[in-house]
Amino acid sequence: MLFSGFNMDDLLFRVIAFLIAITVHELGHAYVAYRLGDPTPKREGRITLNPIAHMDLLGTLMILFGPFGWAKPVSFNPYNFRGNKRAGKILTTVAGPVANFITAIVFCFLLVFFFNLGIEDEVWSSFVLRLVEAVVSLNLILGLFNLVPIPPLDGYWIVRDLLPQRLAHKLHPVEKYGPFVLLLAVFFGITSVVILPVYYWLGDLLLGMVEALL
Repeated sequence: MLFSGFNMDDLLFRVIAFLIAITVHELGHAYVAYRLGDPTPKREGRITLNPIAHMDLLGTLMILFGPFGWAKPVSFNPYNFRGNKRAGKILTTVAGPVANFITAIVFCFLLVFFFNLGIEDEVWSSFVLRLVEAVVSLNLILGLFNLVPIPPLDGYWIVRDLLPQRLAHKLHPVEKYGPFVLLLAVFFGITSVVILPVYYWLGDLLLGMVEALL
């Protein structure tokens, strides 16, 4: 869980799930920007499944021992995009959370495939189940968390780019306060209140899908 704090019993699963989640998230941003015509992500080595390329040291430590964490942001230049620049920015930004949701679904299918193999080793089955649970959980929460419209999260940039330029320009002065507002929202549990109902709904939806396929 993104906001659960440190738990030694879940540390291994949390590390693996976090590395997977940040990798697909940042790769999503990088790949879409590159496909839209911007060479910046490829030049900086961000179109890769190597988690080291996407890790931020402090952000990784925070997700392991603190309430939340982060990865190294992907740099892109929307002026290099083909076609509508604003649409390109929105697609590039939303690609990160979408990649997390797709990853959660893929791991649910992998879980179904694993159990259909009929492996009876309880230790191995327990390990796979806990790992998939961690990966699905963290990807859902990371995807939802990034859709919260507070800078510097993806949700803010999506909302800003959807607004008319006149209104979007008026938001610029508040962007510097975004990280502080975000920290307060996490500390006082506001983000959890917003995210968790959707998270549980999506979790139940995926669980129902898994049960239907088993």
